[in-house]
Amino acid sequence: MVSEEKANQDVNSQQQEHTPSPGAMLKARRETLGLSQQAVADKLFLKARQIDDLENDLLDEKSSITFTKGYVRNYAKQLGLNAQEVIDAFEQYHNQTSVPSSAKLQSFSKRVAKQTQDDRWMMVTYVILLLIIAAVVVWWYQQPNDETAPDVPLTEAIKREAANTPISTANDEEDLGGALNSTEEVPLPPTRQEAVTQSLQETSEDEAVSNTLDDENTGFTQEGDLNDGAISAPVSSIDDSNNLTAVVEEITSQDETSEIVEADANVPIAMVFTFVDDCWVNIKDATGEAIAYGVKQKGRVMEIQGLSPVEVTLGAANNVRLTVNGESVDLSAYHNGRTARFTLPM
Repeated sequence: MVSEEKANQDVNSQQQEHTPSPGAMLKARRETLGLSQQAVADKLFLKARQIDDLENDLLDEKSSITFTKGYVRNYAKQLGLNAQEVIDAFEQYHNQTSVPSSAKLQSFSKRVAKQTQDDRWMMVTYVILLLIIAAVVVWWYQQPNDETAPDVPLTEAIKREAANTPISTANDEEDLGGALNSTEEVPLPPTRQEAVTQSLQETSEDEAVSNTLDDENTGFTQEGDLNDGAISAPVSSIDDSNNLTAVVEEITSQDETSEIVEADANVPIAMVFTFVDDCWVNIKDATGEAIAYGVKQKGRVMEIQGLSPVEVTLGAANNVRLTVNGESVDLSAYHNGRTARFTLPM
């Protein structure tokens, strides 16, 4: 049996050795017909290099073997050969039934593993990006409001401050009652009117002493008897700067004027800001505290109160309409595209 199988293999190998390759068959037929490789390539719409590869039984690794078999079939038909015989020789020569090499399988396996690893890293990257976006959103919602001070009316603020003021305890009342029942007289500071009266008395005494000294040093001329009133006094001009009554009246008028100015300066005013578009504001009253701060949205009407003078800063004055104590304020002078800074009342 072994000898017969070996004999059959020898016969097949001899037949393969004597059977010409498909490329040799095509080349021999072309030369018989007297055609050049370029002429055949023009008829098959191929390149001369491709015709030379087919005749030398070379396969293009970049191209599929199916396309190569199609070129061989068309080449055989163009030369008038039996296309099926040429294809059978082609398959027998190139061993079409062979399995892919292990190197190609390993390369494909490595490519699949690398693609899987890249997909995993891409997934990790997406997860990290989602976490960062979520952290930014949470941080944004935790930020305080743009207004540092709520729009609370002045009367409401005074009521809250009064409610937060501590009430005196029983010990304080006992101490106060003991002080009232005490027989000792506690010296009280002089009032303004008493201080002015005391100053006038002292000044009068000083003038009396000064006049006495002047009488002693001044030479009087007596023209008659004292009983006749014949004493001539020196003529002197009256200086209003030494008039105590005028000085007191001037001081009193200045104090009243200053009190009126201070009272007018600390009068609370009511302001209404109407925003026709978004605008950044910073408003401080006479106490230095911010009444309103931040970006105000379009369409908002903000009613606030504060002690004058009130410092106002507007990022875009042309987007704001303002009234103070019910009277409209003209802001057209600040419609220049720059930040407006002014004091209310204007």
